[in-house]
Amino acid sequence: MATEGRKASTGTKRATRKKPATRRKTATRTLKSLQEDSTPIEAPAAKKAAEPAKSTTRIGASSREANTEATVSKHPPRSSFQAKPKTRDVNNFLRQLIMLMEAGTPILKSLKTCAQRNEKAAIRTLVADIAEHVESGNALWQGFERHPSEFDTVFINLIKASEASGTLSAVLKRQVDYRERREMMVRKLRGAMLYPAVLLFFCGGVLLLISKFVIPEFKATFLKLGDGELPQQTAMFFGFIEGITSLTFVVVVVGTLVGLIVLYRLWVLNPLNRIRADRIKLSIPYLGKNIIKKRAIVEFTWTLSMMLRSGLSMMVTLDLVRSAITNRAFANTLNGVRDSVERGEGIEAPLRASAAIVPPVITDMLVTGEDSGQLDDIAEHLARTYEEEVNIAVASLGDLLLPIMVIIIGGMVLVLFIALFLPLIAALDQLMNSA
Repeated sequence: MATEGRKASTGTKRATRKKPATRRKTATRTLKSLQEDSTPIEAPAAKKAAEPAKSTTRIGASSREANTEATVSKHPPRSSFQAKPKTRDVNNFLRQLIMLMEAGTPILKSLKTCAQRNEKAAIRTLVADIAEHVESGNALWQGFERHPSEFDTVFINLIKASEASGTLSAVLKRQVDYRERREMMVRKLRGAMLYPAVLLFFCGGVLLLISKFVIPEFKATFLKLGDGELPQQTAMFFGFIEGITSLTFVVVVVGTLVGLIVLYRLWVLNPLNRIRADRIKLSIPYLGKNIIKKRAIVEFTWTLSMMLRSGLSMMVTLDLVRSAITNRAFANTLNGVRDSVERGEGIEAPLRASAAIVPPVITDMLVTGEDSGQLDDIAEHLARTYEEEVNIAVASLGDLLLPIMVIIIGGMVLVLFIALFLPLIAALDQLMNSA
């Protein structure tokens, strides 16, 4: 009996020793499944079509997992009266989420805290929906995926990969930094264009006031002094001002502009036309070379750096980088890069062939990074350098537009002087001589 008791206790100890090993194997299998599941998200529609097939082919999956996967790609309906969250507010929410996670707060509790304490109703609704989805047993990236207008495909894939690798906080930091820099760049560009727009608006208002109040008085004065006849340049000026300030002319101009905008929107719906339009944008003087192209380089290099540091493969990285670039003509050059990498030939040859769009210095730096195994560091360095150049170009844009607007206003004053004051002075001299 004592021997049997010793055997039983020995068996119990052996079983007890095996449990940690079994747990380690289970954890290893779980990590491998998460890494294998970090495939790129092509599009919401494709995801929706692929989920039912995945749930039917998975062997031994529970009904809860199947129901979760079937609802991953369903986006919550947004009311037509509900305001869309601003990019700045979304970035602030992500900053708060990072701080709570770094303080040791669980993800679900962090989301609920952000949903309760945020001042913006749109952000509270957004975060509450993500928290509810995570609480039902889904991953964080699946909650973000439900809101594609606020979180793009690149963001979702980075969060998905970081959750599998355990680097969620670091990846979120890099993503928020990039989103804030991109938002700041857009705001600087809008600010640079605001001054000329306001100046043109006031010039239009001045022309309207002149046509309604000043020109009738001058016209009556000239008719009295000139025996019912107007000088030729004055008559032409009066006719021009009355024409451009008439209701018919304004309606025609506004209707034409709206029609051109609508036609352009419809025209660029075709992918080939979108590439043509973006290629034309790259050739615009000053804007194309110094702002549009360099901004595309920043998007390309920043996304490339973040993807490679997240552990994604080069093929997946190039697919996501191509979708992240706003200018489709620049993004189209990455098709050849992807095909070359797939054949094992590297990135140099297709980038050299696209020298008209991708500057040779960019190709040289990226090839150096590829050869040295530091492609992510080189891409980040290029992104920071060209981002600074874009900021300088945007700041210089206002300085370039200012003398142009001064020349336009000076031309208007000169036309007023020639058309109104010179004939008036000549008529007064003639009147004084005759007296």
